[in-house]
Amino acid sequence: MKETRAAKRYAGALLGLASEMKITEKVAADMQLIRDWVESSNDLRLFFQSPIIDRQKKRKSVEALFKGRVDDLTARFLFLLIDKGREVLTYFIAVEYGVLHDILVGIENADLKAPYEFNRAEEAKVQSKLEQMTGKKVRISFSIEKDLIGGFMAQIGDTVYDGSVRRQLEILRQQLAGG
Repeated sequence: MKETRAAKRYAGALLGLASEMKITEKVAADMQLIRDWVESSNDLRLFFQSPIIDRQKKRKSVEALFKGRVDDLTARFLFLLIDKGREVLTYFIAVEYGVLHDILVGIENADLKAPYEFNRAEEAKVQSKLEQMTGKKVRISFSIEKDLIGGFMAQIGDTVYDGSVRRQLEILRQQLAGG
């Protein structure tokens, strides 16, 4: 996908500048804010995608919307995108920046599925275990999957950690059938 390649290049350039200025965390927060706003506002998404809206109007709108909310580097970056006619990539760049930033600071994203919502103690225990297994800091996103009898399944990248009761029963069945 052409947008993804271009978004990765822009996100990489922004991360490089933020690294030089030692503000990668601040810019990551800014890009997350932009990502959240675009995801939650169809009007903002259409605003960035519209070829009809004049660039000066877009600059003024972006300034009004983000002034005081984002770092100066992030604001200048958004203006650059508008000036180059690449503002349609804003959301994709925000996503890619998050991915690159996570790689830089050693964070892995884990998708955790369980038959019920975990309380804080259970969540912390699972996170600690996954961090031990991966040797990296883990950010968990939870979802409920009623098909699981108990336990949980976690996916980090291409690796699936299956601690479900269903899997444990399957292992037990194989052991009994084999011996």
